[in-house]
Amino acid sequence: MKTDNVADRLDELFNRLDEAMLSPETILTSEAQRENYESIVMFAFRKLQAARYHRQRVEEFIDAQRKEMIELEARSRPTEHELKITSAVMRVTKSSNELAFELCAFFAALRSGVDFLVVVCVQHIKEAQQATSVSTLLKLIAKGKKGLILDVISEDAEWLLWIRDYRDHLVHRLVIRTTGGGQVQWEGDKVVTTPYPIVVPSDTPKHLSDTRRARMLDEPEHRFTVAASKSFVTDANGTTRLIDHSIEIDPAEGYIRIEDLMKREVAAFERFFVRIIGALIKLDFQPMQLEKDSQIPA
Repeated sequence: MKTDNVADRLDELFNRLDEAMLSPETILTSEAQRENYESIVMFAFRKLQAARYHRQRVEEFIDAQRKEMIELEARSRPTEHELKITSAVMRVTKSSNELAFELCAFFAALRSGVDFLVVVCVQHIKEAQQATSVSTLLKLIAKGKKGLILDVISEDAEWLLWIRDYRDHLVHRLVIRTTGGGQVQWEGDKVVTTPYPIVVPSDTPKHLSDTRRARMLDEPEHRFTVAASKSFVTDANGTTRLIDHSIEIDPAEGYIRIEDLMKREVAAFERFFVRIIGALIKLDFQPMQLEKDSQIPA
């Protein structure tokens, strides 16, 4: 059975695990090791579930912010007299630190999930059985070692290093700024309500000062790009009226919507997970012999 669904691939692996012979036919030396093998795979899956949970929490916050902006529009609606003489813009910004915390936990879960998969994989690799991090396998690849599992990891090496660096900056070096809010803009009888996107660095975050002065001078609008359009019509009497007004606010260069980043990285981890489980199924609980890439000098 071939599928891109993580749960289905796990079912296939566990069915084979139930049927697998113990040593010397396989790497499984005892029933306890069989149980441990399954547990470690499930630990990796729990980390995937954790990443999905943190992504859901962020999406719930964004939905709540949209509702807040709709309520703000209702409260700030100009009177009939004001509509005839006034254009109005109401802007609201607020710190959304909880989303930075969710993103930190999200990347920690992804990195931990990768490392749990490594702990399973190295049970098949005599040269790396004490490894607890993907860094060990990446070093073997850099030395020119090849094999079914290493080939899968090699294809995703760039992504694995990116995940490591982004996670390490969030966990060990800084807390990024996440700002919510939005704006309500009135033009005559037309109103446009636009929540601000919650944006985060699209690449490994750079160090930013978190001082009182830095927070006071921070301008979240610099992390956005704003595109506005207006359409007018002039009637037979020469009266010009605004008939349409739209505003789009998107991340500036170097930034990405937090929900888009999380969606992308969950999908990448799921693809990696499926491919690793596929390699384990092919190994069928046999040891994996590493080969030397002839194109890389010793």
